[in-house]
Amino acid sequence: MKRMNLIRAALFAVFAFMGTVSLSAQQNWLPAPQAIVVMTNELNNLANPPAPSPGSTLITKQQLSEQYAKSGCQDCLLRSVKEQFLLLSLKEIKLGADTGSAVESVRAMMIANANNNANLLATIQTAYQYMDSIL
Repeated sequence: MKRMNLIRAALFAVFAFMGTVSLSAQQNWLPAPQAIVVMTNELNNLANPPAPSPGSTLITKQQLSEQYAKSGCQDCLLRSVKEQFLLLSLKEIKLGADTGSAVESVRAMMIANANNNANLLATIQTAYQYMDSIL
């Protein structure tokens, strides 16, 4: 029980720190029209498998998914969280929110729904940093 409280306290400290960083970065978000273009492009990039390297054979998305499932794809969770972050933020922006508000709102919702899962919380934070870097 003490270990769990320590983990929660550490996560709180990390997210509190990142929250202050995000507040200072809010002035640097792209305007909504530009953010929509960037986010749409990023969604397309995430949806398409990487181009094969020279000399390799072309594989389908289904084959790629099967390979990930067999090998225990380590970044599949991050890819999924990034996609959800992009989709939900894009929806918020299209409903009239500015870019910073949309990203922060989605981040808060994702954290609230993570049920204190440390791995998922860390992945959400990484996805948030990704969003901050592209927008």
